[in-house]
Amino acid sequence: MTVGRRVALATVSFAALALGAAIGHADLPPGHVVDQKEICLECHDLEDALALPVAHAPVAEGDCAACHNPHAARFEGLLREHPAALCVSCHAGLEEARSLAVVHQPVAQGRCADCHEPHGGSNQSLLVRTGKALCSECHSQIEDWEQRPIQHSPFAKARCADCHDPHASDHPALAPQAGGQTCAKCHPVTAAFRRSHGGYPVEEAPCQQCHDPHASSRKGLMREALHFPFAEGDCSACHAPSNSPTPFALRAREDALCGDCHDEAVEESREAPFPHVSAGGGGCTACHNPHAADGSALLDGGGQSVCLECHDPAGSASGELGRYVTHEDLECTTCHDPHGGERPLLLQEESVALCATCHTHEHGIRHPLGEDVRDPRTGNPMTCLSCHGIHDGPYKFYLFASEEGEICIGCHKQMGGGS
Repeated sequence: MTVGRRVALATVSFAALALGAAIGHADLPPGHVVDQKEICLECHDLEDALALPVAHAPVAEGDCAACHNPHAARFEGLLREHPAALCVSCHAGLEEARSLAVVHQPVAQGRCADCHEPHGGSNQSLLVRTGKALCSECHSQIEDWEQRPIQHSPFAKARCADCHDPHASDHPALAPQAGGQTCAKCHPVTAAFRRSHGGYPVEEAPCQQCHDPHASSRKGLMREALHFPFAEGDCSACHAPSNSPTPFALRAREDALCGDCHDEAVEESREAPFPHVSAGGGGCTACHNPHAADGSALLDGGGQSVCLECHDPAGSASGELGRYVTHEDLECTTCHDPHGGERPLLLQEESVALCATCHTHEHGIRHPLGEDVRDPRTGNPMTCLSCHGIHDGPYKFYLFASEEGEICIGCHKQMGGGS
């Protein structure tokens, strides 16, 4: 077929496709049947995808117009709607999934094609890859888990969906069931199971408090750092006896219990002019896992992730530039005292001195700072925080306003022509 004839055929066929899409196949005049697949393949090289063993239903049916508008569209690929709405129009279960408490980020953002081929593929459910190869595209920690000597069987066999719902769940980490119920599908509660846990009804607690659900260097998939009483199997050091009506009850108020061993840290928080969470008689476990953890000091997650559990209201999780996590290479405790301190915001030092521990040259000879220099806008001493947001500055260098004069005009009115 010549190029001219192919273009002519594509033009006529495209018009027919547009007509079919606009008025519906049933409304076409008798004898006018549009072979969409043939028309589209005149220009779109999809033969390889269509030859694969798993085909998307509209593709298998030759119904390209189910997803694409043949004339124009507001979305890339001439999609009729935003991918999130388009996929839901057939896959109705996704709409319900998005209403659950924990939604997988690609689902929440309508990025279905991150995981699924839109036309045809080699894998079940049109997955672009299978198992860990797919999940590791986003979850980089998988590479670390693969190096550990003891691996959970579903992880080792790349059966991520055994323990995680790929779309959404009402439970943390996209677990299909609450607490230990997901684990109990493979690890039933027997007499031997109960004995190995000191007689405590641990099936009622989240197993991942003590066990890494993916991989570990410790027997039993225990997490890397163990709280001393837990490592010794001395649960009753902190809890009521296992045969008690309330076996998980603490022997004392949380801060008093932790203070039996960690008296210095607890006392520091109690007496600090600006205390952290443990000041009111509890809260240690808001940051520290009382049994086992992978991080230092039994922190229940890596440094910043612990703090962001509370200090992240629509912040860094939103992906907005300059929200909360701004000094990516530093732990929060580089600047903030985690238990309590003498200054607002739990700062380790007064702000100018604190910033100067790293920023040794900025403004040192250019901009006056300190008690003797007053911010004309507030009357307060001029500090680094007068111009820099540190965690929420929307401009370069975390400035409150653009460095192209706008930030300076806030004080130096003459620069902007003011009096």
